[in-house]
Amino acid sequence: MALQQFLDLVNRNLSSPPTLAQLFIADIQSEDLQVLQRDLQSGPTRSNNEISKLVESRNYFDGDWPGFTEFTITYLVFARDVNPFDLQESYPLLEKVFTNLQIAYSNNRGAILTPTVRNFATVVTDSAIYLDSADVLNTLVRTNDVSTVLLKMFNSIRGERYTPDQGSLTKKDVILYISVLLCRTYFKLNQPSACANVFSNIHTAKIQFSKYPRSERVTFRFYLGRFYFLRQELLRARKHLLWAFNNCLASAINNQRAILTYLIPTSLLLGIGARPELYMIAGDSLRDIFAPLERALKVGDMYAYNEHLVRYFDWFVAKKMFVLLRSKSEIILLRNLFRRINVYSASLPVELGAKKPDNITFDSVLLGIKLSTRSNNPALSAQSGTPASSDVPAIFPFKIPEMEWSYDDVENACISLIDQGLMKGNIYTRRKLVRLQPSGGFRPLSEVLGLRGAQAGDEEAWMDR
Repeated sequence: MALQQFLDLVNRNLSSPPTLAQLFIADIQSEDLQVLQRDLQSGPTRSNNEISKLVESRNYFDGDWPGFTEFTITYLVFARDVNPFDLQESYPLLEKVFTNLQIAYSNNRGAILTPTVRNFATVVTDSAIYLDSADVLNTLVRTNDVSTVLLKMFNSIRGERYTPDQGSLTKKDVILYISVLLCRTYFKLNQPSACANVFSNIHTAKIQFSKYPRSERVTFRFYLGRFYFLRQELLRARKHLLWAFNNCLASAINNQRAILTYLIPTSLLLGIGARPELYMIAGDSLRDIFAPLERALKVGDMYAYNEHLVRYFDWFVAKKMFVLLRSKSEIILLRNLFRRINVYSASLPVELGAKKPDNITFDSVLLGIKLSTRSNNPALSAQSGTPASSDVPAIFPFKIPEMEWSYDDVENACISLIDQGLMKGNIYTRRKLVRLQPSGGFRPLSEVLGLRGAQAGDEEAWMDR
């Protein structure tokens, strides 16, 4: 496409957003872009000054939208100088076009650039993350700069004021997509807390969530679930991750596995085991990581649980879940160990006509703790408090011989379990036992933690509309 033809087409399609998006091309390897480049470089190469004069002479929008004029000039400079075979060399040009596109988009007429914004936002974000990932210095400068531009776009869209001459055009058509890209950059920058600005303000745009493409809704709630997971708000995290998984296309296996990476541990810490079919979807790698944790958690096996965490330490740290899985599991492991002791005690034979005991003795707990921590195994207990290396923590943050449990420790554990509703019963210190309630001393863990009760508020009800 020749330069004059390009400028004519822009002029004829100022009220056609889809056509404008086809004219302003973000893909540096596009054939149409290369044709335009050859014309810009034919004969004497068009200077920046010549390009500016040609665009300004068209007087787009009667000269009342200088941001659009500047964007068009910057795009043509990009088209002239871009190297289709070198993304790193071309990226500064691409980023400048994107920055000027954001300025133009902030205008009241900006809605006509919505499809163009979508195309450029996708290419620029992907390119920035790709180039930064390949950068040995790992400074993430490009990704940080893109996040700044995306945030300005997000705020511009959120504050859009509808005018009658817009017709059906609205910037809000891309607010969910820009939100997803913005969250993606924040997670890449290791700044997930910055997503709070997106999640706490998007509802002010008064959008109807169900009208957006499924892919955008699933990705948005995936990032929202991860955000709550990192904040240890597990009820909210599971709600959004489960929605994302249930609405993800069955053919999108990689996306399903990305969701399960956080949905499975969230569910485990809420007392909900992963269904066998979920592990089939998750694949061998995720099954090898989470299935042993689930088995150890169910039976209160402290050593097996912590040993597995340490074995996959690097992976859990990379996913930012090691501390959460270590700290949140302690009370659950204790609760399940107490329950296991109770089940075992109830299975012992009693005299004919005698009632099955509902007692858990402190002595039985001390024995259970020894078995659970392997302190009865000298070889294992000697190593359990010693780090395998300077980069990997010990299986336990203490040496078991130095942490022998006493009756006072058992009593404190019982008080904590009862106080949190994880065990129902009465403590008899002098008799050194806990008498469980006849109706059942251990309610289902998921019920205690609220999954069968009230959900985590309705301030996010707009997503159900």
